Amino acid sequence: MRKVLKNKNLIILIAVLFVFLGITLSSIYSNSPGKESRKKVSFIVYGDDSERWENMRQGAGLVCEENDADLALITTLSENDVKEQEEIISREISNGADALIIAACNSKEIKDYINGLRVRIPVIFIGSDSEENNKTEFVSPNDYQIGYDLGKQFVKNESDIVTVAIISENIERDSVALREKGFRDAIATEGKVGKVLTWSRNDNEKTVNRRIFVQRALVSEACDAIVTFDNSATDALLDALVNLNQHSKVYSVSTSNKAVYNLYDKEIRALAYPDEYSMGYLAAVYALDKKNAGKKYTGEEIDYKIVRKENMYDEDNQTLLFPFVN
Repeated sequence: MRKVLKNKNLIILIAVLFVFLGITLSSIYSNSPGKESRKKVSFIVYGDDSERWENMRQGAGLVCEENDADLALITTLSENDVKEQEEIISREISNGADALIIAACNSKEIKDYINGLRVRIPVIFIGSDSEENNKTEFVSPNDYQIGYDLGKQFVKNESDIVTVAIISENIERDSVALREKGFRDAIATEGKVGKVLTWSRNDNEKTVNRRIFVQRALVSEACDAIVTFDNSATDALLDALVNLNQHSKVYSVSTSNKAVYNLYDKEIRALAYPDEYSMGYLAAVYALDKKNAGKKYTGEEIDYKIVRKENMYDEDNQTLLFPFVN
């Protein structure tokens, strides 16, 4: 009986030793220099429509997958709430994010906020520009040139007595402000237009739904053509035209599905379409390897196309407009 008990005790002791040895080896392996934990990249955007960011997310996601990193797309309740976006940025940093990719709802205020935090992780702004643009910190197409080329297409298509309404919304974002400036410069230098209207909400109208504001403008001022410079304004305009059962000649910078459909349906006469997949891809490359990315991608340009219904199914345009269709 004693011999049986001794054998049982020996077996238990050996089992305990094996468990202890396993835990020790696991701890040593997980903390060894050669074993790195997966990096966490937080992609912070504005607005609650995650589908709007799908092209960028796919591009960034591919890079993260190739580099064993996790990508989290984080939306906001409001499209223009600076405080909400600042709180999310602070939270993600506190929660251990290894890098941030930010589509700023207000370029200047969010950049100032980041500078005030003095963060030690890579922060990549997407869709933002500045005169001192450092491509290891900002990933964006040439938004001024996008607007200018759209303006050239407008002048080419329209008569010199046309009345054009410019929807001036979200200009606190660098990309939108530069597109609008480029367009205005183009129609002033590349040809003539009859009259330029500016539709913009004043401080008292900021709480008014964008679509309702555009509907009021459409009823109040007659125009021959309308120009928009981002997804939100474009979709609001297209919805307003449907609600009023009206048609207009629309020129837009947008990547929304609604814009592409209306290009096919001829409501949109020319669509400037940036390559957001490449924007997301390049942003993630910088986020995960900022130093080497700066060397490798210096001078890399984000592509864009001015697309019309007549050429929307050209091979290059089709690849840009429908990147996930085989």
